[in-house]
Amino acid sequence: MDLVAIDLDGTLLNSAHQISPNNQEIVRQLASEKVTVVIATGRSVVSVKEIVAELGVPAYVLALNGTFIAKIHQGELKILRKSVLDNAILEEALKLAVEQGITFIASNEFGSDRVMFDTEKEVVQEFMMERPDLRNLTEDDMLRAIQDSTTEYLKVAFTDTSVEKLKNLQKILVDQGISTVFSDTHYIEIVPQGINKGASLEYLCKQLMIPLEKTVAIGDQENDIEMLTVSGIGVAMGNAKAHVKAVADLQTSTNDQDGVATILQKLQKR
Repeated sequence: MDLVAIDLDGTLLNSAHQISPNNQEIVRQLASEKVTVVIATGRSVVSVKEIVAELGVPAYVLALNGTFIAKIHQGELKILRKSVLDNAILEEALKLAVEQGITFIASNEFGSDRVMFDTEKEVVQEFMMERPDLRNLTEDDMLRAIQDSTTEYLKVAFTDTSVEKLKNLQKILVDQGISTVFSDTHYIEIVPQGINKGASLEYLCKQLMIPLEKTVAIGDQENDIEMLTVSGIGVAMGNAKAHVKAVADLQTSTNDQDGVATILQKLQKR
């Protein structure tokens, strides 16, 4: 194992969005053994920088579902690649969010801009609730930001308490040639065509000259599938969706049972 790529929510983090002592210890141990640590997440760049600082190790990040690839060492960020969404897709996505009354969130490396239509039906992941890098905009302000040539967005998310509404929106988007993926039960996301955690992991491994067969990837959601399939060993969490478990090479315990530490300790002994 030369590299380990780990998802955050539902994987490295428990249900309280915290890193357990066991998970932190195994990551630090692997880093001390010169294993490359990669954090692969749908989270914002600002949020993932905080997680890496808490881990206390140098790490590579595939943030915003692989649209932003960087190295973080001692708080310094070195960008390796970023992939930007086309404005036409952003405008169409916002239009559909307005029509469906579903919260719209556009993100880049500086933070996220959100348009809410029904606060009672919105689901905001706990880690985003009070974040200064999450800004609330009106529909008109959001459209102006999209059309501003100085603003780039890397990812769009839609969130609602109704999974059926999200699935219906997903179908509408697919019919228009716009691919989406569920990153959590109440979140679907759009990233640039051909970009996902797996493709970004392939790119990073090529840059670092690490064979994919010497990598391990761990995740729990639909947006982890490509990463689990391209890595040498793909590990699904015990709390993963059934179709995610189906593509994995191995399974471990849940994120509330230190599943990351459990499987990495086993793999260390191989």
